[in-house]
Amino acid sequence: MALNPYDTPRGRLHARIETTRRQFLLLVGTVSALGASVFGGIELLKFMFPAATLEAPPTFKTSFTVDDLTGNGTLKTNVISDTSNRTTVVLDTLGVYAVYLVCTHLGCTPNYVTDVTTGTGVNTSAGSTTKHYTAESNPQSFNGWACPCHGSRYFIDSTNFYGPAPRPMDWVDVSVSPDNHFVVNRSQLVVQRQAGDTTVPGWRLDPKSGKSNGQTLGV
Repeated sequence: MALNPYDTPRGRLHARIETTRRQFLLLVGTVSALGASVFGGIELLKFMFPAATLEAPPTFKTSFTVDDLTGNGTLKTNVISDTSNRTTVVLDTLGVYAVYLVCTHLGCTPNYVTDVTTGTGVNTSAGSTTKHYTAESNPQSFNGWACPCHGSRYFIDSTNFYGPAPRPMDWVDVSVSPDNHFVVNRSQLVVQRQAGDTTVPGWRLDPKSGKSNGQTLGV
């Protein structure tokens, strides 16, 4: 009568090793197949949506026209905010500029307000305040921006003067499109000031000619 080699202790040990080896190889094969399926699915999504992104494009055309801002030369409407694009376009006696509405504290979106100084204790008759309003059509109206997150305040030229914001907000490039709308390019800074810099920016766009004076600051 023939002996079964797997009935011996050594044979049974060999059988268990073979079973464990087959299970390991099966597990490795399953994991590899799953990984290949996931990778293939990701690549398929990339192929189907090659340019998918949740970020807004840096350049956009405003919904309002040059005439909407200028009031046909009367300066009766000199600030228009587009908070969805985090930009305010401002008209003063020197021309047009665009403020990038990103608070320099933690990146919140400041709101435009017609009275930005009340409650801050700032002296509105001091030269350090009035110099930011000399180009305004009504220099007695201290408008600007107030951040809703931590209370930072900015004069109309985006200079910070109250709260935790460490420096002024930036200005971005603005031009005029052929159909008389503004084109804002948030990827191109024309004014960038560091902490403690209260210089009044001189960059402006002429809304009639559509050309800027090229007086960038800090860029």
